Amino acid sequence: MSTTLSRLISALVILLFSAAPLFAESIYVEKDNARFRSGPGTNYQILWESPRYTPLEYLAKYKGWYAARDHDGDVAWVSDQVIGKGAAAIVTNKKANIRKGPGTNTRIVFFVEKGYLFKVTDEKNGWLKVKAPDGDEGWVLAKLVWVSK
Repeated sequence: MSTTLSRLISALVILLFSAAPLFAESIYVEKDNARFRSGPGTNYQILWESPRYTPLEYLAKYKGWYAARDHDGDVAWVSDQVIGKGAAAIVTNKKANIRKGPGTNTRIVFFVEKGYLFKVTDEKNGWLKVKAPDGDEGWVLAKLVWVSK
């Protein structure tokens, strides 16, 4: 998506919802292939699609639609029917080791590359317990990922 379009959508969201939410929700894509649109409704243009466990930054909600920002800073609207509440993460480092426990002294269970998506299920001392789409679980160092806000 173009930077200009993203900025325009961001400005519209700010104008429409200038009051901050009373509480922030952490949200992520819970269903496969969520469609992100230029406005809050199916009659608006589809800007992109995102897979399950894509982390998002909650901006606003309007009649069953969330205005959200992704880890690249792009802003769009997505139906609440495909959104889960809670945290998800995307690997922003070139590579991340997924470990048996929260610490570098625990065994590496598997590793993933930049762009890999997880659901976050726990947090401990700068480490996140994560669940991959295929069900594999482990711990990742929090500074290697971008997490839902």
